Amino acid sequence: MAAIKQYLATMALLLATGCASEPQAVTDQQQREQVGRNMTALGQGLRAGAWSKVERFFSPAYHEGYGELRDRLEAQFRDERITDLQFTVNRVLESDGLINAQVHWRKTWVDKTGKPAKAEGLSEFILKPQGRAYRILRISGDRLF
Repeated sequence: MAAIKQYLATMALLLATGCASEPQAVTDQQQREQVGRNMTALGQGLRAGAWSKVERFFSPAYHEGYGELRDRLEAQFRDERITDLQFTVNRVLESDGLINAQVHWRKTWVDKTGKPAKAEGLSEFILKPQGRAYRILRISGDRLF
């Protein structure tokens, strides 16, 4: 009987403090890792060189226009073949249900004449969480594409 009373007292304490009823919030490190995985998957799609491989990463509400983005990427896919694309997520901030991710990127490619080139930059991605993935609403800073 004493064991049952102790168990009930422990459960009451856990419920009162919220430990037993609320899931743990995602830590900043976990969120940065999730964004990093999303960016890696975007990079794989960009290296594949087809809009169908990257369209799921962009919100139809993309700030600069979804159709214009598609046209620009399709033209880029015709003009160059990405040989390497790396993303490093520096900082992730959450506000009003959106994620602001500062991302350093490095890109190497070969143009349609076979000439190699490379670039790197720092961009701010505004992301909308969608399940365990994110949709890009806006990109500012250095242009990746």
